[in-house]
Amino acid sequence: LVLHVALVLAVSAAKIALFEPVRVWLGEQPMPLTRAFAGGFVSEVVAFLATAAAIHAIEFYRRYREREALSQQLQARLTDAQLRALRAQLNPHFLFNTLNAVTTLLHRDPERADAMLTRLGELLRLTLRADPDHEIPLSDEIALLDRYLDIMRMRFADRVSITRSVHADVETAMVPSFVLQPLVENAFEHGVSRSAGPAHVRVEAGPSVDGTSVVLRVHDDGPGSSGSGPTRGSGNGVGISNTRRRLHEMYGASGSLTFSTSPNGGTTVEVRLPLRRTRVM
Repeated sequence: LVLHVALVLAVSAAKIALFEPVRVWLGEQPMPLTRAFAGGFVSEVVAFLATAAAIHAIEFYRRYREREALSQQLQARLTDAQLRALRAQLNPHFLFNTLNAVTTLLHRDPERADAMLTRLGELLRLTLRADPDHEIPLSDEIALLDRYLDIMRMRFADRVSITRSVHADVETAMVPSFVLQPLVENAFEHGVSRSAGPAHVRVEAGPSVDGTSVVLRVHDDGPGSSGSGPTRGSGNGVGISNTRRRLHEMYGASGSLTFSTSPNGGTTVEVRLPLRRTRVM
């Protein structure tokens, strides 16, 4: 502040020294020194304050934008870490369940158990390769799912039939990696395994009626709400709850996971997410 005041005084004195001789040369009456200095000092103070205010406003806005950008970066990193943590939880959960299925066949049908382990190895290689990306094309997700369905066909043998239908318009749509496997696993664990006779699982993917969303459905004709218990209807299992949280983190209100059951048997899990051809992160 002392430096600024000194500069204003120096500038005021310099203006008098420069402009007063010019004014006299132009025929104007000489102005008393104190009056000229006071007028010059006031005008310089006003100009200085205006300039200082503009500079401070610009600097404040720059720092605000920097803080805003830093906040967005930190939020993006936090969201990325949360998504990776949720995604990482699915692998051991899925691996444990699949290995548990293999152990049931190990002594009864060694050849089929060996084939299941081979398919499991292929699936894990594809899964680990897809880990860096939160989203992959739906066609790649279906390729991952096919490996898992092969394992389930071997596990349940003649007890289950599986069909899937993927609309051509959504094959290149971006979906969360490993989003279908927990839904299908839920259908097998809570639907097919509890069916007294042969069961059917149907996987569907297509655009919404308005064309703005991708709709993924997994339906099974198992016991449904008549014998499923609270976990089945509410989707509180590890795979389903993690999938629901991943959808919320990635898409907010635009992503959803819902259950619908029939009293006569049968459960449908439906996922809706924005229809896009590029990754969100």
